[in-house]
Amino acid sequence: MLSALSHQNMEENLARYICSILQDNQQNSEVLVQDVQYIRAQVKIVKCTVNDIPVDISFNQTAGLSALCFLEKVDQLIGKDHLFKRSIILIKAWCYYESRILGAHHGLISTYALETMILYIINVFHSSLFCSICILLDFWCSMISAVFCLAGCIYIIDYSSSQY
Repeated sequence: MLSALSHQNMEENLARYICSILQDNQQNSEVLVQDVQYIRAQVKIVKCTVNDIPVDISFNQTAGLSALCFLEKVDQLIGKDHLFKRSIILIKAWCYYESRILGAHHGLISTYALETMILYIINVFHSSLFCSICILLDFWCSMISAVFCLAGCIYIIDYSSSQY
């Protein structure tokens, strides 16, 4: 996610300008830019793919930058050779490619929610965590527990509503 800053009420013009630059450079041989889209919503976004990497550009959204600063400070506090950042990368990849639960635009878990869950796991189990795989396993166990808990609640509700 990239953030572009402009004068207030100029987001529309900047978004269209960036979109046109990206569309004009789709034929550039050095960088492959594909699927350029301009999304006119309350938060203006230009989406594209650059060398097979999805890129979102938002406009005048400083909350994302504040969250980035917060997560950077958390990573520095945790230390352990950037355990927090490495865990985010590993678990984000697992959630996206293996479990298919990442993607707020599809009604799934947002990246920030995922980072908050990882931070929770590190906070609770900090003394026993020494690598990203340990955090992934704890995350996976937490997800499985939540699914079984939810399934158990649904079973209890279904069981109590059935008539004999």
